[in-house]
Amino acid sequence: RAPAPPANPWSAARWSIRTKGAIVFAALMAYSIVIAFFLFHEKQLLLGDFEEIQHSLQTEALLTQADVSTFHAVMSVFANIDAPDRAAGMQRIAMHHQTLQHRHAELAGRLPQWNLSMDGLNGALRVVSHDPSRVNMNGLLVELIKLKNGLGALNQQLQERRAQLSAHYRERSNSVAMTTFLLGMACLALLGAVIGRFFRRLTSDLSALQARALDIVNGYRGAPIPVTRFDEVGQLIAAVNGMVGALDTREKELLVERQKYFHQEKMAAIGALAAGVAHEIGNPIAAISGVAQEIAARKLETPEACRTCRPELIYAQTQRLSAITREISDFASPQATEPQFLDLNAHLRGTSSLIRYDKRLQRVMLKLDLDPQLPAIYGVADQLTQLIMNLLINAMDALEGRHVQDPAITIATRCESERVRLTVEDNGHGMDAATLSRVFEAFFTTKTAGKGTGLGLSLCYSIMKKHGGSIEIESTPHLGTRVQVLFPLNETAYNEANPI
Repeated sequence: RAPAPPANPWSAARWSIRTKGAIVFAALMAYSIVIAFFLFHEKQLLLGDFEEIQHSLQTEALLTQADVSTFHAVMSVFANIDAPDRAAGMQRIAMHHQTLQHRHAELAGRLPQWNLSMDGLNGALRVVSHDPSRVNMNGLLVELIKLKNGLGALNQQLQERRAQLSAHYRERSNSVAMTTFLLGMACLALLGAVIGRFFRRLTSDLSALQARALDIVNGYRGAPIPVTRFDEVGQLIAAVNGMVGALDTREKELLVERQKYFHQEKMAAIGALAAGVAHEIGNPIAAISGVAQEIAARKLETPEACRTCRPELIYAQTQRLSAITREISDFASPQATEPQFLDLNAHLRGTSSLIRYDKRLQRVMLKLDLDPQLPAIYGVADQLTQLIMNLLINAMDALEGRHVQDPAITIATRCESERVRLTVEDNGHGMDAATLSRVFEAFFTTKTAGKGTGLGLSLCYSIMKKHGGSIEIESTPHLGTRVQVLFPLNETAYNEANPI
C-alpha cells in the first residue's frame, strides 16, 4: 500500500499543476503591473524635467528678445544723444522703451522669483522726458546698460540651469532604461529558474514512475516510491504505489487459493492411492487373519502340537494393519467442498490419529483434550482438514531439535457462548515479537530452505477469514506457542464472510 504523504505545510493545499500554472501567471502579471507602475512614475518625473527644460528654453528666448530690445534702446539713445530734433529723438526712444517694457513684463510674469524691476530705467526716462540734456541722456544710457548686463547674467544662469536639467534628464532616462532592463532580466531569470526546476522535477518523477512501471511488469513488489508532491503527478505515484500493493495482495491471495486447490488435488490423489492400497492390502490381511484364526482353533484342539504357535499375535497385528488402512482410507477419502455442519472433534481425532505415524512425533506426546459436548460448527470439511494439518505440522516443526524433558502437543476444544475455541499448544522453540508480528504474512518463514513455503499460517488465516472466524497466536521464546482458533456456531457468519 502507498504510504501516507509526509507532513508538509503545503500538503493541505494539494495544488494541481493547473493551479501552480495559474499562480505563476498571477505572479507574472503582478510583477508586470509593478514594473508598469514604476515606468509610469518615472515617465511622470521625466515629463516634469522635460517641461522644465522647455520652460527654460522659452524663457531664454524671451531674454534674448528683451536683450535685443535693450540693445535697440541703447543704440537709439546713442543715435539721438546729440540730435538737433530732440522731440523726434524722444519719440523713438519712448517707442523702444515701450517694446522693452513689454518684454520685461513677459519676463516678470515667467520669472517672478527673480524680482525683475525697471524702476531705475523708468525714472531715468522720466528725467530725460522733462530735460533731454546730454547729461540726462547719459544717465538713461547707464540704466539701459545696467539692464542689459542684468539680462545677460540672468540668461547665463538660465543656460546653466538648463544644462543641469538636460544632464539630469539624460541620467534619469538612462537609469529608467537600465532599471527596466534589469527588472526584466531578473523576471526572466526567476521565471526560467522556476520553470526549469518544475520541469526538471517533473521529468525526474516521471522517469522514476516509468522505471517503476517497468519494474512492476517484471515482478517488482517492494517498497513504494516516496510521494513528495501533491499534484496530479503525486496522485499518479500514489496510485501506482497502491497498484503495487493491490497486485501483491492479489497475487498472494491467488497463491493461497492455489495452495488450497493443490491440497484438494493432492488429497484426491492420495485418496485414490489409499483406496487401491487398502484394497490390495486388505485381501492378504484378511487371508492372514483367517489363517491365524484357523491356527488358533487347531491350537485349542491339539495344544501339544501347536504349543509354540502364537496365532493371537498374528491376528492382533493383522487387526492393527486393518485399522491403519481404514484410517488412511478415511482421511484420504474425498471430502465435501461445500459448507456444512461439521464435527470438529471427529476431524481432530481422525487427523491426529494419522499424523501420529510421523517420525517427528515418535518422542512427542500428542494430547487430546476435547469437549464431549462440543456443538457442530459450520464450514468446509476439506479446508478444516487443511487448517488442522498446518497447525499440527507447525507444532511438530517447533519441537524439532528442541530438547525438553516432556515434549508435547496439546489439542483442546471448548464451547464459549456462540463460538467454539480450538487450541493447539506446544512447548517448542517459541517466537520473538518481531517474528510473531509477521506470522500471517504470505511467504514469511523462519524454516530452512526446502522445509517450508511460508504459506501455512497465511493459509490458516485465509481459511478462518472465509469461515467468519478468527485465529490468534501467543508465543514466548524458549517456552512454546499457543494458537487459538475461534469458529462461529451458525452459518450466518460464514455467509456474511462469503457474500454471493
